[in-house]
Amino acid sequence: MNLATIWIVGALALFWAVGLHNRLMRLRATVFEACAVFERAMQALIAVARDAVPGGDAPSVIGAALLESATALETGLKNQKNPRRARLASQSPEDLGVLWARLQQAWLAYAVTAEGVCDPSVLQALRARWDAADAQGPLARGAANQAIAEYDAAIQQAPASWVAGALGFHSVPPL
Repeated sequence: MNLATIWIVGALALFWAVGLHNRLMRLRATVFEACAVFERAMQALIAVARDAVPGGDAPSVIGAALLESATALETGLKNQKNPRRARLASQSPEDLGVLWARLQQAWLAYAVTAEGVCDPSVLQALRARWDAADAQGPLARGAANQAIAEYDAAIQQAPASWVAGALGFHSVPPL
């Protein structure tokens, strides 16, 4: 093999590695963005839950359960310094799906018991806000899980799987 062939093969390998790295970075950025949309949807639910329970009075048992569920979900989102990056580092954050389901159950219990107690117009406005925010959750979670699946497929596909770990790309658990 002459020196020119070695340089050509080396240049092609370098360009391939740079292209692979850029593709995986784009896919990872898509995962970050999709997870951010899911987190915003969860923050909107937390805000509605906090607005539903009056701050001045001691909350009822069901109101306290709603606040506790909202706080648990917020803690799950903030538990790590940057939850989206922690997911990509293969750390296991709290299961946000379980925390979200608990918040939904607490909201349903609160909405049923608040019917006779709260002002109907206020309760109607809260329900409308909740429904709007809650409708975004499954869509955002689905989009995030789709982006995660595409990213995982890309890093497990040969020949990318040969170098993805060395370049710092690791599998991501779904939301």
